Amino acid sequence: MKLKIGEKEYSIKFAYKPTLKERIISKYVKFADLSNGDKEAYFEKVEDLLLFLPEAVLVGLQVHHPEFKYNCDTGEGKEEQLDKAFSLVEEYMDSDGADVMEFFNQIQEALLEDSFLRSLFQKEQKKAEEIEETVQPILEVVQSEN
Repeated sequence: MKLKIGEKEYSIKFAYKPTLKERIISKYVKFADLSNGDKEAYFEKVEDLLLFLPEAVLVGLQVHHPEFKYNCDTGEGKEEQLDKAFSLVEEYMDSDGADVMEFFNQIQEALLEDSFLRSLFQKEQKKAEEIEETVQPILEVVQSEN
């Protein structure tokens, strides 16, 4: 996936090791539904999301951008590289038309469709579609009987 920030384009790809070491998948699940909860909880989730985006971007940059690499086993160099990722996200957010949820969705798309998770995600999506194809005709019959 390509991500354009300012005048530069970055290739985002989530590699197995850094994605798992940084627990990116479980963190994404946390933000799946921002609408649950009261107003205070909503803003707390949005703040957590904004803090998480640079970390996700940093992990996604590990494969194609050596200038963002750090040792994901020891964490050596991570803070310096995370500062760079914060700067990238800040540049994106300061641009005209920046949309935090669109940005989040782009990163999520890279995680689910252009990473080691692609085949797992595609299998799960196919299962869901098969269930939908099976359940929908049954629902239509039940609804027509009522």
